[in-house]
Amino acid sequence: MKVLIAGDYCADERVAELVDRDDFSTLFDKVKSIIEQYDFSIVNFEFPVVLSNPTPISKIGPNLWGSKKSVDAIKYAGFNVCTLANNHILDQGEQCCIDTINLLHDAGIKTAGAGENLHAAENILYLHGEGMTLAVVNCCEHEYSYGIKSRSKSVKSCASVLLK
Repeated sequence: MKVLIAGDYCADERVAELVDRDDFSTLFDKVKSIIEQYDFSIVNFEFPVVLSNPTPISKIGPNLWGSKKSVDAIKYAGFNVCTLANNHILDQGEQCCIDTINLLHDAGIKTAGAGENLHAAENILYLHGEGMTLAVVNCCEHEYSYGIKSRSKSVKSCASVLLK
């Protein structure tokens, strides 16, 4: 089994302009052939997709967001797994996080690290190939967009696993 793990993908500023113009080739053509060589190409999706009605959280630092085309861009690049437990996935509120998860799944991209409840956020993503299994455990530091037990019906980030 061949696995590629990439850092943060964030459709912000110049990248957002290219994504919104569907210019995925400028972003990814130099690395696309490398990404596609792997059975599993994992990237940290560092922001929520906003379809409608964002509710930015109060925080220090930027409230990131991207368009639906951001999912199309990473699909074009060849990524097939996204990690979501990070300090920005809840930047635009819980519904945007759920929308992001649904869009990624609809595009055939597996996710780890966030979910509709604590149990879903804690789920380990198992990737199978060539007689091997890779367990993806995705969590982030205790920050402003993490799950806690008192928010049992809220969207969670896997960081809550560290708080038990």
